[in-house]
Amino acid sequence: MTNIFHVLVYLLLFFILWLLIEAQVYRVLRIKIKNSKLPRSFNNFKIVFISDIHYGKFFRANRLIKIVNRINKLQPDIIIIGGDYLDISVKSKRDVSQYLKKEFEILRKLKAKLGIFTVLGNHDYFNRKNSLLNEINASSFKLLQNTKEFINIGKDNIELIGVEDLVQGNPDVNMLKENSDNFTIAISHNPDLFSDYKALINYDLGFSGHTHGGQVTFFGLYAPYTSSKYGQRYVKKTVHEETREIVLTNGIGNGMLPIRFFAIPEIVEIVLKRV
Repeated sequence: MTNIFHVLVYLLLFFILWLLIEAQVYRVLRIKIKNSKLPRSFNNFKIVFISDIHYGKFFRANRLIKIVNRINKLQPDIIIIGGDYLDISVKSKRDVSQYLKKEFEILRKLKAKLGIFTVLGNHDYFNRKNSLLNEINASSFKLLQNTKEFINIGKDNIELIGVEDLVQGNPDVNMLKENSDNFTIAISHNPDLFSDYKALINYDLGFSGHTHGGQVTFFGLYAPYTSSKYGQRYVKKTVHEETREIVLTNGIGNGMLPIRFFAIPEIVEIVLKRV
């Protein structure tokens, strides 16, 4: 019995250690998206996508510096940030201001050939929206709040459409209802938008965060909690819907507690291919 008890204690300690360590590391996940609608000039177009930074008390500045440096080494054409900039534990106006100031001091070092684009996440609408907007406006980031942006290479272009958060914001999907001849990328912090409005919206490629890949899962096979009313659907890496694909990310930071299990934080590198 004593030996069994010791084994169980060691397993428990190993499990706790794993939870803590995985939350502090990250990987680069590489995905190729093929689409015949993509203009020739955008073949091999590289997008880096991150989301759910949740910068705060459990997120060290040197970790974010390493992530920014790694992204810059990927030499993306554009960077997309999917929202949720601060950890939920950062509540007072003073702390919000201090953490955002430090976070954006680092994030402003991000480099992309054709721009950095962002939407807001649900946590960005609490007592921090005005401070966050000030930091975004003082940076080179382009905030997409129910707005559209064109990316141009020569005479070719693609569309980026970003909507407000599904729960805390007021998403206007009218732009996504349009049938466009352009290759269209839709960005929503919450992936549930793509299912809630499935029959109404038109896009070619979607980007979402929010679910953290489940954050704590049963060895990557099942997530007890996903922050999505569609259960396990949006903890995958990509979701295929007819001719569309939605790219999901586990995010960079952590919600509630600084722990993860088989849902490693990640930078997602997407390369677009014309077929």
